[in-house]
Amino acid sequence: MRAPINLPLRSSPSIRLVVSTSSSALSMLGAQIPVLIVGAGPTGLTMALSLAKHGVKTRVIEAALSAHEAIRGTAIVPRTLELLAILGVKEEFDAVALPPLEMAIYDESTGKNIVKAFEWSQPAQDSPTVPFRNVATISQAKLEAILRNHLTASGCDVEYGKRLVGFTQDADKVTALVELSSGATESIDCLFLVAADGAKGRSRRLLDIPFVGETKEADRMVLANVNIPGFSREYWHRWGDFAKSAVALKPVEPAPLFQLGALGPTMAPGVPQDISALQAFFNSIARREDIVFQDASWITEWRANIRMTERLSSERVYLAGDAAHCHSPAGGQGINTGMQDAFNLAWKLALVLQEQASPALLSTYGAERLPVIAEMLGLSNELHALAFAHMPAVPSGSAETVDPMTRAATVLQLGVNYRWSPIVSDIRGPTESISPYGSSNPGPLRAGDRTPFFGLEGTNLFRLLGECAPKHLVLIFPREKASAEEKEPQFEQGIAKIVVVRSDTAEEGEVRSAFDIVEDKTVWVIVRPDGVLGAYLHSPIEVEAYFARLKRGGV
Repeated sequence: MRAPINLPLRSSPSIRLVVSTSSSALSMLGAQIPVLIVGAGPTGLTMALSLAKHGVKTRVIEAALSAHEAIRGTAIVPRTLELLAILGVKEEFDAVALPPLEMAIYDESTGKNIVKAFEWSQPAQDSPTVPFRNVATISQAKLEAILRNHLTASGCDVEYGKRLVGFTQDADKVTALVELSSGATESIDCLFLVAADGAKGRSRRLLDIPFVGETKEADRMVLANVNIPGFSREYWHRWGDFAKSAVALKPVEPAPLFQLGALGPTMAPGVPQDISALQAFFNSIARREDIVFQDASWITEWRANIRMTERLSSERVYLAGDAAHCHSPAGGQGINTGMQDAFNLAWKLALVLQEQASPALLSTYGAERLPVIAEMLGLSNELHALAFAHMPAVPSGSAETVDPMTRAATVLQLGVNYRWSPIVSDIRGPTESISPYGSSNPGPLRAGDRTPFFGLEGTNLFRLLGECAPKHLVLIFPREKASAEEKEPQFEQGIAKIVVVRSDTAEEGEVRSAFDIVEDKTVWVIVRPDGVLGAYLHSPIEVEAYFARLKRGGV
């Protein structure tokens, strides 16, 4: 059903929602579920919560018997913080997250004197279009708990103790065979299966998709959760040097929790098996006897296994997160890239399931994400090489400002873009090609870029996207003398939320400036549900054509 959109170019209110009254395609599923998600880590939970926001029911199965308490990945970059804001979980996140503390390096003789303290994470440039300028630190267990609680509130609980052991698929569905902790099995029918079960999960192996890359056995890290009452939480503390062995303690909420991380060619082989062995291991590198571990858990060893799949899907099964790419923890890109995978795929699945787009749209998941993943692995490899290159220690008192742990603003992922995507359109001319991670000089804002943040009439970009999921935003920037009789676009109900940005107030002027609106003609900017600029257009006919093309799957 097609219905005209009334565009209030001259009258209030500026913001109008087009509500779908048609029955959902999901009603025909019967006993099938739309999407089965395998894995309840950050990627799987982001996928499930995103789909819930889009009105799509899921089941989430997890092989582990219960949620883990490991710190694991801790650095959440601004692009992912924006994702959390759109999902409506940023407030809970802020309550338990920490800012990027300075890294303090201690002298080698006593391990007690700070010889250098520096900001290891370079913030983004100060701009009203970038609300979150730097990384935030949080335990992965805490992040998962936040996502899981919101998912439960939406009516979906993680099903623990259920392991995927096989599946079959045909033109209509996927049938997954699941083994329960009791030894019994369950058969689950679904329209789509999203595999987010990690690098060691079974899903990718069942698909027989090549996992291309390398394993560097010599490059290893020891990681652990440790409680250290009374120890300073002002810094991310580091002792030793990468030429021999180094150990660091990063504060993580709740106090007195720290993440211990150690690496280096002379580091003792093996993994400390208990708190006493871990304490001795730490003391041998840090030369500190006064830092006492009260408790330790999740003591583990990581070895460099840096790989990615050649494709992200096979028919009705989609890979996301570490199931599709594993990486060095250097740079903190992996957890963020996995969550962004989920955010990219979720809205496309929702539109397909709700019959507002052809299944061909799902092919753009791989087309958009694979170049980003490849770039992420390249960047992570560079940072990994710095940490494992056996570089000499920075001399005490040195004016040296570049440390192997320094992270440039590139890792914030604010420049990640899909300018090459078949489902973005920019009528203003050919789009300049830049790296999937962006450029220090990207030029004018283009379709495929991150949407700049804005506030307008008591709301903002994140609230608008969160409230209208899985609809697109259509931002209309009228020309100075726009006629009330200008032709209105026609597209399916429920596909978009309309926001008109005139130039009557300073706030509206700031929004126009943020979107590089300088032409004396009406400009239509389409924002995708994942916060990416879908199109810059000049007429209602072009808007209609954009959504018609989207419904065809970008063909």
